[in-house]
Amino acid sequence: MKRLFVLLALGLSSTVAAAPAAAQSNVAQRYAACLVKMRPGEVRELLQATSSESADRPYRGLADDDRCFSRVYGGQQFSPDNAGLALDMLRGRLAEQALLSEPAQVAALQPLPLRQQRYIRPWFAATGRHPAVDEMAACMADTDPSGIVALIRTEPGNPDENAAVSALAPSLTKCLSAGTRLDASRQALRAALADALYQRLNNPALSVAAAPGGSAH
Repeated sequence: MKRLFVLLALGLSSTVAAAPAAAQSNVAQRYAACLVKMRPGEVRELLQATSSESADRPYRGLADDDRCFSRVYGGQQFSPDNAGLALDMLRGRLAEQALLSEPAQVAALQPLPLRQQRYIRPWFAATGRHPAVDEMAACMADTDPSGIVALIRTEPGNPDENAAVSALAPSLTKCLSAGTRLDASRQALRAALADALYQRLNNPALSVAAAPGGSAH
């Protein structure tokens, strides 16, 4: 796999600046947990979408759920943009909740060898992310599933989260495509990785179908 320059905004700003973002992220996590409980069918439909069109209907329904809004946000003023519930972030948070509900199945995922061929998946078209980010995340889900699990088990903004992200650095370097500059927040990175691990858990054939030759990129 070829190397590239990477820029990650991993929460190195001051604690004062990071605290509101962490609190906001925790609220958005609770909103995602509510959606998984209240609307499991649409959650699955969104996470299993393979085009922007097939993702649009469940996304709009989930991003505008009055019951979960009232439970999580109460009477406070709310904007989906404020809570980071854009398509890519909502998918990641929903994927986290789904993964955390199946600890035995997730723990059984074993690391696969790095492959020479590209990590291309049909679900990339439905995420709202740059394809290079999803490709990196798919590679990470194959080669370092336990690292992703360690990350999603942490509370956003906590020192444990910083440590888990730092521990992922060697795998990230190996999995990023040549020529790609990744400028992503810690939460955007976390969302992409959770989404990719969910996809591997639910469609493992994609990780082994083209396997004969060894490593990606």
